[in-house]
Order: sequence, then structure tokens, then C-alpha cells
Amino acid sequence: MKRPAQKAPALRRLPAVRRNGTPLLDHLADCLGLSRRAAKNLLDDRLVFVNGRRIWMAKHLLQTRDAVELLPDAVAPKSETAASVRLLLDEPTFLVADKPPRLLTVGAKSLEVRLRDQLGLPGLRAVHRLDKDTSGCVLFAKDEESRRALVAQFEEGRVRKLYHALVAGNLAEPQLDVRMPVDHLPAVSHVRQVAAQTKPPRAAHLTVAIETGRTHQIRIHLHHLGHPVLGDRQYFNARSGDFPEVPRQMLHASELRFAHPATGQPVCAAAPLPRDFRDWLRNLRLT
Repeated sequence: MKRPAQKAPALRRLPAVRRNGTPLLDHLADCLGLSRRAAKNLLDDRLVFVNGRRIWMAKHLLQTRDAVELLPDAVAPKSETAASVRLLLDEPTFLVADKPPRLLTVGAKSLEVRLRDQLGLPGLRAVHRLDKDTSGCVLFAKDEESRRALVAQFEEGRVRKLYHALVAGNLAEPQLDVRMPVDHLPAVSHVRQVAAQTKPPRAAHLTVAIETGRTHQIRIHLHHLGHPVLGDRQYFNARSGDFPEVPRQMLHASELRFAHPATGQPVCAAAPLPRDFRDWLRNLRLT
């Protein structure tokens, strides 16, 4: 008697490709939270499919329209053992998360991967990024249409962002506007001194509202003013000996204002200051 043919297992589809020209190996490592070596093993074992065709070349370049799939039991996503990420807003098409410090926004072992695992949303994608050591508001889209609408708001300068920073020294004026290009692009930061410690080691608590979102914009502008962010390993050199215990850059994204991608109504997300930031406010006698 002829045995019935076994049904081929359904393939597991990965989140959409972010950029045209992304190497397949990078996309696997990013989506699955794997090391590059572990992702390469999936390719070597012929477990990955692109648009229904088995592909094993690590340097295969993907397009945003490509469908990347793998056998369902090929790998289990690595779950994070750390505490769940706090959600500041959770809407049907987007959410705002409170990013802890020392965590990448995207990539392997990132906030994006952790949220996908925590919420069971494999297609969740970050709309923008914060530096690894910066804490606070990060916006994520739950579908591609919303992601495009939200990204457009960032590109058109319609998103308003407010940060808190602890810096070396005291501002000469209570409020300053910094208009200095970053990477040859216009960049504007509005700086306000909330509190100042005038006794050594002199430090200040600032808020910074930015009209643009260039890479490292706030860190570069504050360094230009002569008041680098405490703990900033790249820009905080001259006075680092005065604050040896600061474990990370004291920069926090406290507010994010944008338009709802479906209704156009104004949305505001606010992230409270994290514990280490509050501790340093007390240590520096800035409260």
C-alpha cells in the first residue's frame, strides 16, 4: 500500500528587511538575536529560504520586498532573562518603550529583540534609535504602513524630543540655543539649566529640546559648549577624573511628541528619570 506523502512543514517568516542591499547573514542575526556564527550555521545547514528558494550564501543581498523564511524548528529566539521592558504607550499600530541604559535599540540582544519576544510581535520595528547608554522613550511601529508614516514625521522634523542631561560645569546663561552643524547637516538644540552645583566638582542638570536628530547631536553640542555629558566616553575627556564613578553617559530621553499615524492627533509619551540618574542628582547635590 502506498504511503501518503508527508506534508511539508510550514516555514517561519522573519520580519521585513529594513534596507535594500542588506546581507542575508546580517538580517538573520538581527531578527533572531543570534551571533553571526550562529546565523551562519543556519545557512550552512540549508535552513533558510528567500522568496521560496533555499539560499545559503551569507553575502546574498536582500531587498525590502524579499520574504525571508526558515524551518520552524531551526532555531528558537533567545529570550531575555532581564525584567520586562516598561511600555509607556501601547496602541494598536505603535508603542513607546522606556529603554533601559546599556541596551542597544536594534540588533542582536537589543531592545527591539527583547520587545518582540516579550510581546509576541515578530514584526515590531524601531522607528528611531537611542545610543546604547542613553535611556528613555523609543518609538516602535507594529506594521509597515505605520512605520512609514512615523519615519516620515522624523524625516520632516515634525517630532519633538526632550532630554535630561547631567554635565560637567555650569552654563554661563540659564538658557542657550546651539546652532551648529553635525556631519555637515543643520542641527539645533535648545538647552536650559534646571539646577547647578557651584562647588567642586561643578556640575549641572540640563534639559535639551532638539529640533533635529543628528547622530550624537546633544553630546556634540554640549561638548562644544564646554559642558560634556558626564560619563560620555567619547566626548568627556578633560574632566573625567573629577567624576570617576559615573558608570554611563547621563543622558535620558524624557519626552517624545508626534502625531498619531492613523488619526493625526497629537501624542506625547513621557519616561521618568531612571534610578541611576536620580541617584546622581542626589550625589551631585542637584536636587
